[in-house]
Amino acid sequence: MPATFTIALPTHDRRETVVLAVRSALAQTRPPEQVIVLCDGCTDATADALRALGDARVEVLELEKAPGYGYEHRNRSLERARGEAIVWLGDDDLLLPDHLERLGELWDSGRFDLVQSSGVVVHPDDALEWFGTDWSVPAHRAELELRNTNPMASVALRVELARAIGGWDARVERAADWDLWKRAFAAGARGALSLAPTHLHFRATGREQAWPLRVRQNTTWFERISDPADLGVVRAELARAHGEWAARALALERRAGELHRTVDALHAEIALRDERVAACDERVVALERRAVAAEHEAAQLGEQLARIAAGGWWRLRRRLLPLLRLAGRAR
Repeated sequence: MPATFTIALPTHDRRETVVLAVRSALAQTRPPEQVIVLCDGCTDATADALRALGDARVEVLELEKAPGYGYEHRNRSLERARGEAIVWLGDDDLLLPDHLERLGELWDSGRFDLVQSSGVVVHPDDALEWFGTDWSVPAHRAELELRNTNPMASVALRVELARAIGGWDARVERAADWDLWKRAFAAGARGALSLAPTHLHFRATGREQAWPLRVRQNTTWFERISDPADLGVVRAELARAHGEWAARALALERRAGELHRTVDALHAEIALRDERVAACDERVVALERRAVAAEHEAAQLGEQLARIAAGGWWRLRRRLLPLLRLAGRAR
């Protein structure tokens, strides 16, 4: 039986972009079971704008403002989720129409508990940047322990597993999604990656862009992915972004290879110098031994001289010398 999906959107006073995000969720070729919007103390009529969409799949929860990013509210979506898998979509991100369809191709196998999608960061100037790593690859899984490599909306997690590991930890100040993914894998989650890019991420952190411009940009991209005539062009642009990302990765790999070869050569040179140093050390040790032997011999000679001097032979020589001279004249 095909897997079902719940999409949850936490938001705080971003009415214009969250409406676009929800519309992209509702427009999926594989429809979600439900779309839950978690209004974290919204004061800009977000709830009214969402209800005005008139779609029964949209559930709006108006909640008091929670501390920080409102992580504790995201567990409300886990409590209400009817889907087998859940995706937490950023309130200023967009899903391409086949996002759930691509994820579903993997979920329907029943082999995975966490499925990732590929995606692209859309910068303020509309430049595209491929993002994400495949956590089913051991090296990338190890990288996940060091930093969060994938935006929240690029991950679909089995609801039962998310509940079993305690859901979102409200005590975490930042990147609680990263904490959740790591705990999921620690609990034995089986992961997979859908390579097709189906997620547009408008990174908010460090984005120096006026809100009206952000709304206009999101609207333009929403219109593009909603237009069948333009969607193919968007996919081509995303594919190009992947090609550029792959080219950069290849260049970095080649550069890394060059650096490894340089390091190997330096290690070989150091080893040769170590051998020379070792040979010099051996010569120094030999010379030190000779010096010790010479000092020992000199000490022995000094002791002999001391004994001779102590024996008084020089006094006897002084007495015998006149007699020897007399004997010589007598001859």
